[in-house]
Amino acid sequence: MKTQISKNFTLEELCHSNTAIAQGIDNIPNSTQIIHLKKLVTNLLQPLRDMWGEPMIIHSGFRSEETNRAVGGVVNSQHKEGKAADVRVNNPRKLQQELINSYLEWDQSILYDDGRNYFLHLSYNEGQNRKQVLFSKGTVATK
Repeated sequence: MKTQISKNFTLEELCHSNTAIAQGIDNIPNSTQIIHLKKLVTNLLQPLRDMWGEPMIIHSGFRSEETNRAVGGVVNSQHKEGKAADVRVNNPRKLQQELINSYLEWDQSILYDDGRNYFLHLSYNEGQNRKQVLFSKGTVATK
């Protein structure tokens, strides 16, 4: 049974990790991490999805410490706290611009468009949102 957080997002999709499954890693969030995931969805992902009007596929959401290590995530990754998700859409560059032009609060928006990766990292950190617009190494700021 799926745990619906909002109209378009479930807890299960935010916690799914092919790497964790393949390596037998427990990738289950605790109660605090679940609260953060719910805030991420209700304050950022779902409102942005509603504005966008097209599906946003969760590429990577919550990561346990072990999962984060296995995927090569940074030590201070907000994914480990349940405060971040990487989303795939047809045009992540355009989605980032939609976010920038919106009324929404967010902490980081990192565009990955480096020839190998093509997605948008989004994070929400209640009360401490910095509205940082960043680009991964190898990603050109504007095209």
